[in-house]
Amino acid sequence: MTYMMEKELVDYINAQRAEAEEFSKQPGCWMGSMVEPSDLKYWSQRAPCGTLKGFQRIELEEDAYYCIADAYSKSYARSFDFASMTDAELDEVIKDACDSMEQERKWEEQMKKEAIEEESNLAKSLGIDVPTLQRWVQEAA
Repeated sequence: MTYMMEKELVDYINAQRAEAEEFSKQPGCWMGSMVEPSDLKYWSQRAPCGTLKGFQRIELEEDAYYCIADAYSKSYARSFDFASMTDAELDEVIKDACDSMEQERKWEEQMKKEAIEEESNLAKSLGIDVPTLQRWVQEAA
């Protein structure tokens, strides 16, 4: 059986490759590109359906998996049956995971800010500067 790719998928791949090439021309920039559409062995495994719609669905399921894995854990991500979910459900799962990661980032930023403030207050209460306090803590460890 010969693997066939619809024109829309070939065009999508070529457009991404062109975008990556142009982006990578900028100083200090690099962007990976998709495998050549002529590599049918690769694409028959990556997008067995051979359609743009099917490939985009595969990517959406993968995006959902990796967002959940990054936000929570890989084992939690493996517990989902992405294939049975609608595109809208997958979009919602991705949004929730990204929101969770953003919330975590903001919380960590706030904790760092509070730690710096506490360190500054402690140094001030001891009548020293922060570098001296940090040196003393380092020496005591």
